[in-house]
Amino acid sequence: MNIYDIFMSPFEKSGLTKIRKNIIPQAFGDVLEIGYGTGVNFPYYNLSTVQHISALDTKTSPIKIKTGLPLEFFEGQAENLPFAPESFDTVVETLVFCSVKNLDKAINEVLRVLKPGGLFIFMDHVLPEEKSMATLFKATNTVWPKIASGCQLTREPHKLIEASGLIMEQSGTFGHDIFRWGIGRKA
Repeated sequence: MNIYDIFMSPFEKSGLTKIRKNIIPQAFGDVLEIGYGTGVNFPYYNLSTVQHISALDTKTSPIKIKTGLPLEFFEGQAENLPFAPESFDTVVETLVFCSVKNLDKAINEVLRVLKPGGLFIFMDHVLPEEKSMATLFKATNTVWPKIASGCQLTREPHKLIEASGLIMEQSGTFGHDIFRWGIGRKA
């Protein structure tokens, strides 16, 4: 277990794992996972519906997880995906869009590589709607990105995703609206 997994453990135990178990198995066909990190999503893919997973991160690192999944690892940025248009049936992103430099460009790249009828499955922490929590997040955000690999606590990627033209099939919140997840289908 690494530092990230230790830090995230209380959140995973209190609900994120349940969300992963609900949304990740809905991936199908050729899948792109943006920001695979420690491979925390890999155990939740459905082997009977996933043909191949292209796992992308800013630095490729060997993952020692026995999944039985057809995995291929790539190095790259969410804002400039190294794949042809309409390459994937499903794109998965969990807790990554807080750290990308250009969120608009990353979302446009997801739409570019997603096939018509394909799913975008996402989960992110966001700026809470509750005012005192939002104030705390904004104050913490002055330091947090410097110690957390550029992670921004004040982003609201769900709003951009919902406005992107995807047909939102499912969405929800967790942890006093700190985490938002959704599944959108490309028309």
